[in-house]
Amino acid sequence: MKHTRQTTPTTVKLILGLMAILSMTACSTLGGMQSAAPKPQYLYAANAGDNTVSAYRISTTTGALTQVQGSPFAIRAASSSITVNPAGTFAYVLDYFGGRISAYRINDSTGALAPIPGSPFGMGYQGSPIAINPTGTFAYVASGYSNTVSAYRIDASTGALSPIPGSPFPAAPGALSVTIDRAGSFAYVVGGNIGTISAFSIDAATGALSPVKGSPFVTGNAATSVTINSQGTFAYTAGRNGISAYRIDTATGALTPVAGSPFAAAESGSTSVVVNPAGTFAYVTGNSTISAYRIDTTSGALTLVAGGLPAYGTSVVINPAGTFVYQGTGGGSAVSAFRVNPTNGALTPVPGSPFAAGANPAYLAIAQP
Repeated sequence: MKHTRQTTPTTVKLILGLMAILSMTACSTLGGMQSAAPKPQYLYAANAGDNTVSAYRISTTTGALTQVQGSPFAIRAASSSITVNPAGTFAYVLDYFGGRISAYRINDSTGALAPIPGSPFGMGYQGSPIAINPTGTFAYVASGYSNTVSAYRIDASTGALSPIPGSPFPAAPGALSVTIDRAGSFAYVVGGNIGTISAFSIDAATGALSPVKGSPFVTGNAATSVTINSQGTFAYTAGRNGISAYRIDTATGALTPVAGSPFAAAESGSTSVVVNPAGTFAYVTGNSTISAYRIDTTSGALTLVAGGLPAYGTSVVINPAGTFVYQGTGGGSAVSAFRVNPTNGALTPVPGSPFAAGANPAYLAIAQP
């Protein structure tokens, strides 16, 4: 006799429950796979010679650059420098002589730039490249004309800038650039040919600046910018006297020279220095070269790894993974790309480099929305 198995209501509920669990598991797995996909990285070059910004998608595998659709983008004001906020959602282009900051929203899927309402925003005459604190709430611009630092609050949703109370704040003569430490606690303003660094404490709530005790610090080395490692423990400048290194008091923000500083530069006319995200290598540019140095993470001292690699320009940026270095060609029309040797920090040109840009791409920025 043949028996027919009947499906009871309880069995149906069990089957439906199992299907729901499997469905949620599949969605969760797919979501994890999607979240694991690498985020796009974009590089932007401010072309001061033709008032445009070239935008590229970075290959995270090869380091090659591919211009995004619509690039180069016309800028409402002269594009002397460009800065991207830490979230990679807004880009700010500074007009050095016009006293304006043009602000743009970055399309996280394409890298394209779109002006934000209210842009451009006014600022002081002869402003420096814009510095933004790690939380993306405040922006700072130094003016060598007025020897001040202008401070702005950034609207998190729109990217708009508004002056904060007390701005602009006085700085030492010859203020050329502002750098903020990774903690967002201190701001450092280079005094250019004066050979000083003004140090300020940043009020986390208001963004206001207060001079650090002992500031300005006399460096004896004329420089245009200062770079701070990601740990916030050492600061570096490059100038006529080589590469100066300073230990940062993380409690007070005060600077003291590192033993052996200044360190001899492999190239004449050193103009800038950048440090990789791990704080293990530094790259110094000269009139026509770029050189790599190993950083002693305990003492902050520098040791030359490889010098004299042909390169032209001053602005150097490193991708978030520390695997590629990019340099704009001041006075030229291209961006050079280099692969970083993870063992010794040495640089080798990326195939296809240099990549075409607008006229005089002297300043670069990287975004990872």
